Amino acid sequence: MIKFMTAVFALLVANVGAGHTVLYHNYDVDAGQAGSKTRAGSDQTARFTPVEGADLKSRLAAAIKQARSSSKQSRFWTAYAFDVRPGVGVDILIVGSGGSRVDIGGVVHSSSNEYETRNVGVFLLHETDGSQIARAEVYNLERPRDYSGYPVYWLGRATNDESLSFLKNLIATTRSSDVAENATDAIGLHDDQRVEGMLKEVIKSSSIEKARVTAVSWLGNFPGQVEYLAAIVRNDRESVEVRKEAADALGDSRDATALSSLQTLYSDVNNREVKREILDSIAESKDEAAAVRFLTKVTETEPDRELRREAIDGLGESRDPASLKALEKLINDPNTDSDLQEEAVDAIGEKEPDVGVPLLMKIAKTHKSIKVRREAIDHLGEIPGQLSFMVDVARNESENPELRKEAIEAIGESQDAEAIKTLQTLYSDITNREVRREILGAVSEGHDKEAALNFLLKVARSDDDREIRQEALSGLAEINDDRAIDAMSELYGSERNEGMKEEIIEALAESNTKRALRKLMEVAKSDPSPKMRRKAIEALGESDDPEAAEFLEKLIR
Repeated sequence: MIKFMTAVFALLVANVGAGHTVLYHNYDVDAGQAGSKTRAGSDQTARFTPVEGADLKSRLAAAIKQARSSSKQSRFWTAYAFDVRPGVGVDILIVGSGGSRVDIGGVVHSSSNEYETRNVGVFLLHETDGSQIARAEVYNLERPRDYSGYPVYWLGRATNDESLSFLKNLIATTRSSDVAENATDAIGLHDDQRVEGMLKEVIKSSSIEKARVTAVSWLGNFPGQVEYLAAIVRNDRESVEVRKEAADALGDSRDATALSSLQTLYSDVNNREVKREILDSIAESKDEAAAVRFLTKVTETEPDRELRREAIDGLGESRDPASLKALEKLINDPNTDSDLQEEAVDAIGEKEPDVGVPLLMKIAKTHKSIKVRREAIDHLGEIPGQLSFMVDVARNESENPELRKEAIEAIGESQDAEAIKTLQTLYSDITNREVRREILGAVSEGHDKEAALNFLLKVARSDDDREIRQEALSGLAEINDDRAIDAMSELYGSERNEGMKEEIIEALAESNTKRALRKLMEVAKSDPSPKMRRKAIEALGESDDPEAAEFLEKLIR
């Protein structure tokens, strides 16, 4: 769980970019200006109702009594602060230099203390009579909240003895898995030497799996836990979820022996899901070279196809140059089946463009398998700046038609501003009917609907090839835009060929819009050609629109 949150956190920070501001503790920290700090907002406890008492237990009892005697009977919160361990962030808000905001709830471990949160509280939501705790949360006290509109009774700062004892008892007595899970998170957040032992006690004795999984995830951040976690991974009598979390936690560990332990565990364990988690943790190892060597071996020797796929995905995530070579070797190995070759292409597509694009181009041009080449072209189409390569493939008349069509489809899906214009040029230059049909389909699915509408209408009006004109009409129907319906209606009025008029009626029926329905009604009611009226009536008869059924009933009368 914590590894996942940490990975998401790193990704979001990377996406926000340089110059972001992180709201945490009681400061704004501008990542672009080291050491620059300004006040981020007031402590939320000033809004709470303070409760007096000798210790946490007495203050909690007093708060419950006070809430019960309140004239406004409702659920209520009790909350207290505690000593937080360094290096963790809670409830973080990242503000980009352009004003973008990324809100990350929960607990995040960061390699940089820049993102740690020091002012944190345990919040307990009580039922109206105070007899039961419905929720337990850990919140950043510097972040404004409305607490669901319920009053908050502030118990002040608890000692570690008080807080840890209370949370331990809460986990043991609650029936709520969510309460137990979040209370375990709260234990992990305490800056106290007893936390490690308490987490192990939760793993050993709690009947709530969520709490046990959370406790295991925390241990990955404590030194010297490799053997303990490995024993959990290896234990066939343990639940699969707890075993998977232990493998995950080993991946989090900074212990030098963690990677070799994971590699040994992969051989020792039989459960596929646990082995998949082990591979994921190996892939995220900081010793990328050793991880790549192991993952490469798995791709070459593992009999389980799903586990080979997992190892291939891990190679795709690696930044080590050897991972790219391993994927290329796998793709070019004639003994690798096409599905795994395509999986390897997917993995290359996940790499940074400057790393992956040259190899994807090579595969798209030279690989023996058409399926693999198509997969490479598909991935290239998703990467900005590859339009010229796609055009070369599409224009090459000696190339496989399926590859040409794949390149055209990729151009149509491209976000490049020149995509539609490029397709129009290709349409003029290419004579192959099937490839031209693919171009029209790609135009209709493009992002520039105005340009697509004008081009398809031009083809539908003037192309000499009737099948091509039909394809253009289908493309107009797919655009499903009022302008497209109006254009087809106008074309119907000017068209003299009844065969084409029938195609327009079919295209209008395909669009399934009210505007098209009204045009079909008009044709069915008043077109001078009995054949066209009959065709429109047939189209209306196939419509699910109640208005069409009502029109036909009136027409029969």
